[in-house]
Amino acid sequence: MGNNQPRRIEERLARESGLILILLLLALIQVTLLTAPTGFCIPLLLVLAIGRSLVGAGTAEPVRGLMRGLWWAFYGGIALDLLGSMPFGSHTIAHLVAVFVVGLVARRFVVERPLVSLLSVACGTLIYEAVLWLLVLPPDSDWQVYVRVVMLPSLLLALIPTLPTVALLHRLLRMVKD
Repeated sequence: MGNNQPRRIEERLARESGLILILLLLALIQVTLLTAPTGFCIPLLLVLAIGRSLVGAGTAEPVRGLMRGLWWAFYGGIALDLLGSMPFGSHTIAHLVAVFVVGLVARRFVVERPLVSLLSVACGTLIYEAVLWLLVLPPDSDWQVYVRVVMLPSLLLALIPTLPTVALLHRLLRMVKD
């Protein structure tokens, strides 16, 4: 029994370290390669975190799935904060709020349906952008312009990788459990 516990902790640390490195690499890809000429980028890490919480919501332990999604949101937010130009912590807070709200609401639906994934990412992206607006922009800024110029393009870009990402996460989770 004494040998199983340290090995389990070491395995978990190795798995979490690998996840952090993968999400850091994906954050680097997001801020460099997935940026459009207009300055917008596909929010791949947000889609991954929401997708992870959706995949976890469809399992026997939905709270554990939500917690894994929140960890992915935390790691992805920190990676974006390290690589981005916004104030440190803004992406992390926005990711965590978006994944938490979407994860709580999505638990009540059949998450395997594509429409649920699309609506979850759409709502999560709007929450993410709203939190960034509240954290970064001055209070007297025009929210209508922000919605048209930032939120809508970000929403459209987030919907592009949603279905393939959630399908890939479903498949990977099944492979890990088998």
